[in-house]
Amino acid sequence: MADMRNCYDNLLAVAAAIANSSYEFSEALQEMGTCLLKRVTPTKDGINDKVLLLLGKSQFELRKLVDSYRVHVLTTITTPSQSLLNELQTVEEMKRQCDEKRELFEVLLNAQKEKGRSKNSKGDPAASQQLKQAQEDYQEEATLFLFRLKSLKQGQFRSLFTQAARHHAAQLNLFRKGVKSLEAVEPHVRLAAEQQHIDHQFSALEDEDYSVEDENDDDYNDSHDGELSFDYGESKETAEAGHASRSPTEEIIPLFLVKDKDL
Repeated sequence: MADMRNCYDNLLAVAAAIANSSYEFSEALQEMGTCLLKRVTPTKDGINDKVLLLLGKSQFELRKLVDSYRVHVLTTITTPSQSLLNELQTVEEMKRQCDEKRELFEVLLNAQKEKGRSKNSKGDPAASQQLKQAQEDYQEEATLFLFRLKSLKQGQFRSLFTQAARHHAAQLNLFRKGVKSLEAVEPHVRLAAEQQHIDHQFSALEDEDYSVEDENDDDYNDSHDGELSFDYGESKETAEAGHASRSPTEEIIPLFLVKDKDL
């Protein structure tokens, strides 16, 4: 369960960083837009003033998109991750209760074994009944815990993929609408730049290469088949060997003991 907690803790940290950066970017866009609009002369009707007006307004449009994206990060990453962490906390509490009942069962079992080694020991129906009840309580708690844990782990990939896909849609919405807003202003900027003999498409933009190649793609495809599997029980051979080697007293041990190594 520790890896699941680390995963969602990291998602929450990343979402918080994105939200903070988006807020700062939004504030900067507002300042940029305000600065450009202040340079517009209302009494003039020149093309430069019109372009500055359009560029200033486009900064405010971009700011709205960034603010919307910040909200989408909250709904697609932060809220679902917090909900899953709450569910994980419930499962961790179930494990704690399961461990307590296992420890009680083991104490009673060891006590009965010690009595069995005594030559003068006699059967104690009350102790046997107490041991049986402790065994049943532990097995019931362990069954519920393992079922809840299995369901949580099986749904982890689907939940994470849902978050990633919805965040992707939010990013696509941000950049697609942002580019559309900027492209609407581009013809006016180009015309004004040509009249002023300004090379607004400066060479540094053409020299930058943003293509990304993932060198780990082949390794991932070779080692992952797209399925998640979790082994919660013993193999058939191990179980049969265990039954064959049990003493009569050990027959009352539950079919599984929930240890940390099983998680």
